[in-house]
Amino acid sequence: MLGDKPSDLKKGVFESLERGTGNLSLRVDREHGDEDEDDEDKRWEEEQFRKGFGKRVDDASNRGTSPQAPAAGVSAPASTSAPGSFQVSPTVGYAGSAYAAVPPPNWPIDGSRSAEVMSLSQHSDVATRALQESLQRLRETHGRTKADLHRADENLSASLMNITVLEKSLASAGEKYVFMQKFRDFIAVICEFLKDKAPYIEELEEQMQRLHEERATAIVERRAADDADEIAVVETAINAAKLVLSKGAGTATAAAAAAAAQTAAAAAREGSNLPPQLDEFGRDVNLQKRTDLKRRDEARKQRRARAASKKAASFAANGNSSQHIEGESSSDESDSDCRAYQSSRDELLQTADQIFSDAAEEYSKLSIVKERFEGWKKLFSSTYRDAYMSLSAPAIFSPYVRLELLKWDPLYEDADLNNMQWHTLLFDYGMPENASDFEPDDADADLVPGLVEKVALPILHHEVAHCWDRLSTKGTKNAVSAVQVILTYIPPSNEALQELLAAVRMRLAEAVAELQVPNWSIPVMNAVSQAARIAAYKFGMSVRLLKNIGLWKGILAMPVLEQLALDELLCGKVLPHLRNIVQNIHDAITRTERVVAALLGVWTGPNYCGELSCKLLPLVEYIVTLGKELEKKQALGASTEDISGLARRLKKMLVELNEYDKARRILKTFQLKEAL
Repeated sequence: MLGDKPSDLKKGVFESLERGTGNLSLRVDREHGDEDEDDEDKRWEEEQFRKGFGKRVDDASNRGTSPQAPAAGVSAPASTSAPGSFQVSPTVGYAGSAYAAVPPPNWPIDGSRSAEVMSLSQHSDVATRALQESLQRLRETHGRTKADLHRADENLSASLMNITVLEKSLASAGEKYVFMQKFRDFIAVICEFLKDKAPYIEELEEQMQRLHEERATAIVERRAADDADEIAVVETAINAAKLVLSKGAGTATAAAAAAAAQTAAAAAREGSNLPPQLDEFGRDVNLQKRTDLKRRDEARKQRRARAASKKAASFAANGNSSQHIEGESSSDESDSDCRAYQSSRDELLQTADQIFSDAAEEYSKLSIVKERFEGWKKLFSSTYRDAYMSLSAPAIFSPYVRLELLKWDPLYEDADLNNMQWHTLLFDYGMPENASDFEPDDADADLVPGLVEKVALPILHHEVAHCWDRLSTKGTKNAVSAVQVILTYIPPSNEALQELLAAVRMRLAEAVAELQVPNWSIPVMNAVSQAARIAAYKFGMSVRLLKNIGLWKGILAMPVLEQLALDELLCGKVLPHLRNIVQNIHDAITRTERVVAALLGVWTGPNYCGELSCKLLPLVEYIVTLGKELEKKQALGASTEDISGLARRLKKMLVELNEYDKARRILKTFQLKEAL
């Protein structure tokens, strides 16, 4: 109401506003009030303004519009001094004062003024909404500012990280550049180094191959010369004995045949003793031949003496003189040849040790070279792959491998490649420390198989094709072992491996074709003193070759082995010899046992799971023939104990050949009460 204090009017109206804004607006009003009081010019202008409007108020009062006038003491809201804020200037007039009745200039004086004037509560709502909107805008602006600040922080962090990464990348690129430059120089030097050493390594390999060939040739030539020396005399005597025996039979005929054989043998020896023959310079051209003949004869006597001592030792140990058969375990290599070969081999190996002696260890030592390349792969694997180093590694390492393989003698030593230094060093080349990190497509995993194929396989092929003694059981076992080692690295479908196996088959076929087993009858061998010994020696060689062929089981195909061992050797050469000595039942059974023992594990025996080969039927029939011959001996009154022992041996051979029915027939025929 008019006359109330401004404070009473203000109280309750702006109460909610004061809660939100505090004393900010009042403090602003007081500051403006002080400024108005200090400014006299402004007060004078306002006074003049009020005077001018006072007359209009009086006129309105005279027209009776006072009931519609606004309440005294309430002033219109002042304009806001700043966006988002407002200012209240309460004006309280005194009675009779013209200042109190003056409305603001923009208020209408007519009767519609009350409709355009908002109440204080409405005005406060408007102000509140304005404040709330301003606050909302402020919050949105603050949120955007915070988001911008967060993005700026993230961009700054990312920039710092990029700077760090780039710095590290720059440092790594520098290290990589330095490393690759040094490694390029290393590769250039080692390639030039190995290129210079390659001719020396090739020459050493050729000399070692030539040395092995000379050793093998010496053995073959000595064996052929020994056969020629003995067979020439014995065949002459046999031909003379056959000529006499063809005229009839009997004791006198046998004695005459023996005398004719001795005469023919003496004449042959006299003819072989070449007389002196001088050339144009007075030199005896036959002197060397007579010397070689005498030397071979002495060597044969020494071998026979060693064989006799072995036979005696075997008899003393086992009580069975049949443990040694002439020709099965004899050696064709002389001690002098062994010493000469070993001396030449040692010289070559000493020369090989000096091949890399003039170079620094980083080039001459395989272990150091391997570490350098492995370090490259570990540090910069991408450049290692881009350089196709996995394809070049075998060419880098092969000279070191070839030098060490000069010591490899696969036919005379059972030396596995796993025990060699190069294999130990390169077996895990390029492999990660953690096995789980191994990549199946890593080409370095094929380094050792590649070296075996390119370096070791050609060496073994040469040894088999030119140096292998097919009649040597030890050499054949070593050859089989070496091929089995090769098969662990190279698949059977490999072309080079197929060529090696073809060479093995060809060499075995040549050995079977070259072997001659005499088919002399018992009367002829009785007439010629050396015939029985030579026949036994040749038969022993055939059994030895039969065993050696069987050692290739699992490597060569079974049809190939059956053709070589059963068709060509057993049926073609061994059985004809055995059929001619049936009358000598003891020797016939003993030699047949040797044949069956040679087949054991391949075509016969308890571990043999397959059916009996039809190609063994001639052997079974021969054993049955021996049983019939034994029946004749029994009918002629031979010792029962002796007959029973021989029958048991026949039964055992039939059981090993899986011929149980025929074995039971032997037991029944000779009344042997024992299980199969």
